[in-house]
Amino acid sequence: MLNEVLGYEPPPDTYAPMLDHNGPRIARAFRTVADAPPGPVVVHCKAGRDRTGVLTALLLEVAGVGAGAIAADYAVSGGSPTPMINTLDHLHDRYGGAPSYLRACGIEQDRLTAVRNRLLG
Repeated sequence: MLNEVLGYEPPPDTYAPMLDHNGPRIARAFRTVADAPPGPVVVHCKAGRDRTGVLTALLLEVAGVGAGAIAADYAVSGGSPTPMINTLDHLHDRYGGAPSYLRACGIEQDRLTAVRNRLLG
């Protein structure tokens, strides 16, 4: 979900630049989940926290999960919930939330609905 060469220095307390600079890559990952056949979907990255955490946060928010629960889930992977809280604040302040952000990245409403249905099954 990240460009091979980052055009920014990742701050330690938010993933906001990941959202701002990698929309097409994030959209591709989201589409992969939305278009997967019925059944479980595994989402992972090298450490399983940063990129996985951001994609999972977007998926969960599309399903209607609140920011507090998303940040608490993120914190289970080790560390503070603060980076995810800050990321979600940025997501809402700048983009109006996950659905708006994803639509701006080219995700169609039927894919948002597919993810919501998959997770709420």
